[in-house]
Amino acid sequence: MLDVYGQNGKQSLLEHVSDIRQIAGFQRVELIEGKGKGNEVIQVRNGSGLQFQISVSRAFDIGMCELYGIPIAWMSQNGPVSPYSYERDNWNQSFEGGLLATCGLITMGKPSTDEGKAYGPHGRISSTAAELLQAEGRWNGGQYELIFRGLVRESAVNGENLVMERTIVTRLGENRIYITDKVTNESFQPVEHLMMHHFNFGFPLIGESCVINIPPGPKRWINGEGATDNWSSFSAPTENGQPTVMLHEDVEADEGEVQVQISNKVIHNGKECKLTLKLDYSKAASPCLTQWKHSGKGVYVLGIEPGNASTEGRAVHRERGTLPMLAPGEQKSYTFCMEIELDSCL
Repeated sequence: MLDVYGQNGKQSLLEHVSDIRQIAGFQRVELIEGKGKGNEVIQVRNGSGLQFQISVSRAFDIGMCELYGIPIAWMSQNGPVSPYSYERDNWNQSFEGGLLATCGLITMGKPSTDEGKAYGPHGRISSTAAELLQAEGRWNGGQYELIFRGLVRESAVNGENLVMERTIVTRLGENRIYITDKVTNESFQPVEHLMMHHFNFGFPLIGESCVINIPPGPKRWINGEGATDNWSSFSAPTENGQPTVMLHEDVEADEGEVQVQISNKVIHNGKECKLTLKLDYSKAASPCLTQWKHSGKGVYVLGIEPGNASTEGRAVHRERGTLPMLAPGEQKSYTFCMEIELDSCL
């Protein structure tokens, strides 16, 4: 049963407010300055302490995310960036960071030249504007839901025609975000389909005392060297920190679901608390888990990146025979549930 501010159930809650938007709701806004001028953003607050932004102009990705005012998502120094500033050969110049950046839909990972065509890092989908299909707050029985759907297309004349429909849901009374992506090949020929969900976490969730729990499985460096046993912790900011990328292959799953958990002690309103994030997703859809770490001063980010392949590049996977494809009309689904908790002060 819904329990919000001591009111049990829908009827009791509504007796105390004139409009449910006093408790939970959303606003559609347009940015009016800087590199992100013109971008459409949906500001969401679920009434239970969770707030986040949906970037309609950038693939329906999720930008800022906070719990009780505590930042969860890592935000890059680029700030908001319009899709018109996308640069194929330097993805980092238009990378906003944010809770979720989508990589794909026909390439992701390292730049590569595949069958004579050059592909930049991580593809162009995150710099492609979405069509807004739904933005709604509604009662579903005794549960108040905030539901958002967007559609983004990656297409070319005489080329690919992939469509991603993304649904994002959060509910009053629980600090969870549910994400469902359905990618469909609407062309009449097979199309290469590389897909990675680039979740980005920053301070204070990430810090010297944080613990990163990833299920067991073989590990190898994509970018790094030496032992692979320091993946579960994070160092203090370093002067000359460099990014490292580790691939977790064939991680263990519970009934097909992988759970990654990150926790840290944080000081909130002058008291020490425990902040925990849990990310659950389907292993069948995203069999590879990439971990990106950058402890450099002024960067300081952890990326948890489930994907349908490694980030070694489209050409590498074609050569190995591991390049994912979508048949004409075929659809692939990707589902995620992110839960964020702040335990009572220790």
